[in-house]
Amino acid sequence: MEKNNSVFNINNGKLCLGLLIILLINACTPHQEETKMRRFVFDASISTADISKVNAALEQIGTTDIVDVAFYKKDTIQLLMFDMASHYNLNETRLLLAEYAQKNNDISIISELINSTEPLNRIYKFEQKDAYTPQQGQLIPMPKKQQSRFVLTLEIVNDKALAEDYVEVHGLGKAWPEITQNMKTVGIHEMEIYLIGYRAFLIMDTKPDFDWDVDGEKWGTLPREKEWQAYVAKFQKTNPESKAAEKWETMSLLE
Repeated sequence: MEKNNSVFNINNGKLCLGLLIILLINACTPHQEETKMRRFVFDASISTADISKVNAALEQIGTTDIVDVAFYKKDTIQLLMFDMASHYNLNETRLLLAEYAQKNNDISIISELINSTEPLNRIYKFEQKDAYTPQQGQLIPMPKKQQSRFVLTLEIVNDKALAEDYVEVHGLGKAWPEITQNMKTVGIHEMEIYLIGYRAFLIMDTKPDFDWDVDGEKWGTLPREKEWQAYVAKFQKTNPESKAAEKWETMSLLE
């Protein structure tokens, strides 16, 4: 009986040692690459010189928690896209930036900017399944390794009731299935629309060789596309006969 107990104790010890080794290996193994991230979009202005300082400071810090920081501009309108690891909300993002600002003073430029500005409301996402508040951050797929990005803007009609309807028609489950399929057909991987007041911002990720002259022209001829553009034209300060590619103005990336 004592011999059996000894064998049991030895085997039990081996099992515990094996489990400990597995846990240690898992702890030392890099986590699987994240497939999602949190996006915060701000109506925020910053000088080109400060953008260069912020980019250099973030590169020096070398953080993986911040996925991307990008500024876009059209005339006097400027937009900040701030992409974080998926487990961050706005408050945690602000705390992290404050921590980094203590290590590099140039990061205080963007830390103060984000602390003093509230993120924009997102009113549309390509194939959206869940809704998130601006403070939670918008959960979206990580960018594809090979893609093109377009950031566009347009002004909607300055009418409160129409603006509310514009948000409503872009809500969860409201997208016409033909319109979503049209986007896939021309090579659009991801699309979001954010709104501040009576100005909308569209962020679109596409196949690498997306061409407005070729793909944009084809887009306008696809099923129900003309009908959709006529439907939303009443909300937009644009020519009602314009195609989607003609209504939105391109914003330039600032580096």
